[in-house]
Amino acid sequence: MMGFIFEELNGGASCRTYLIVSPRTRQALIVDPVLELVPGYMQRLAKDQLRLTMVVDTHTHADHLSGGRELARMTGAVHAGAPEGSVQRPLHDGEVLAVGDVHLTVWASPGHTSDALVLVMEDRVLTGDTLLIGATGRTDLPTGDAEAEYLSLQRLLSLPGELLVFPAHDYGGRTFSTIGHERLTNPRLRLDHEAFIRLMTSPRAEKPARLTESLAYNTRPLEARDEPVEQLSVF
Repeated sequence: MMGFIFEELNGGASCRTYLIVSPRTRQALIVDPVLELVPGYMQRLAKDQLRLTMVVDTHTHADHLSGGRELARMTGAVHAGAPEGSVQRPLHDGEVLAVGDVHLTVWASPGHTSDALVLVMEDRVLTGDTLLIGATGRTDLPTGDAEAEYLSLQRLLSLPGELLVFPAHDYGGRTFSTIGHERLTNPRLRLDHEAFIRLMTSPRAEKPARLTESLAYNTRPLEARDEPVEQLSVF
């Protein structure tokens, strides 16, 4: 029996936000929250009287506004992860995060962005935008690096095949995969080094619709004064 509660909070939207809870202590961690959905996250915490202790952003998001700083302001949780100058606690390779008696190991996973992280647990890995289901994170946005992503993916593929994979995005309505399944079926992971770099550095015309807005909001300096968000719309 799994010794923790694990839920995806966005109802299957392409952006994925994960809740991890220690049932024994009722401490909770939220990973990659979306700003517009913060009211729903607060309702979920209140439903079971959970105490949010940390919020983690796995990378600098370029397609949506992070809800990390707002959740931290509302709950007293620590906002951690990326980007380094905008969070209360930057995270580094090898750190172990504790949510009550639940532990997550931080791996630096640069490539999609220079500050990308993944969170490794005993039976699963939260892969951020490094490894997606059937794909990998694009590397043509600010601070992306195809060579770094190739190396980060090779490290992920060293994990046991049965580990569950939960990415920060999925555009096909899929819930999870496994490391083994991705090794066998992910077209990008079947490319050799040269072909992968060539593919990932090929020009792409389309950019995230909210790229400029998202990067400006998500990289605000930590010292910048935040006003409470009075109205948050539904994502």
